[in-house]
Amino acid sequence: MKQNLNDYEFIKCLNNHLKAGGVIAFPTDTVWGLGALPTREGADALFQIKQRPHEKHLIIMSDSTEHIRPYMQNYPAAAFDLAKKYWPGALTLGTPVSGADTFIFGGVRVPAYRPFQDLCRVIDGHCLATSSANISGMPPLGTADEIRKTFPNIIVIDNAYEPMGGRPSTVAILDGNKITIARQGAVKPV
Repeated sequence: MKQNLNDYEFIKCLNNHLKAGGVIAFPTDTVWGLGALPTREGADALFQIKQRPHEKHLIIMSDSTEHIRPYMQNYPAAAFDLAKKYWPGALTLGTPVSGADTFIFGGVRVPAYRPFQDLCRVIDGHCLATSSANISGMPPLGTADEIRKTFPNIIVIDNAYEPMGGRPSTVAILDGNKITIARQGAVKPV
């Protein structure tokens, strides 16, 4: 089936794949990503396919703050101030996380990358649990063909009509009013 994010049959196939615990790959403003629905089944599928240690966490990404807000219930007010200022954009917001549960998400992000936004608009729920497209500990894969070869049982959304390869997102961890920059990237929020 030809991939077309405007085709009803492909969108239906894509959503059925995700609902069944399937993983997809997609371009972002920085690197190729892997994604699944932000459910226990989706998170576990991502950890399994990447061979990722369970103490690492996933990021939930979406096309809008409105859609990602339900995953920010324990976030302080400062997170929403930063989101309003920098989203969509290269800022990942997180709160302190403990435990080694694959269902604990490490942060949220709304990228300004239109091909990713196009994808989220057709996904039921508009959100994906995400990680970079690679086997854990290996460099990110750089092309759709490399991803298909490494992960033959996933759907690869090859819609990168905007350039990729930008600086990584800044990761800001918010603990009450305290903001700690875990990774300095494209945005300098503090």
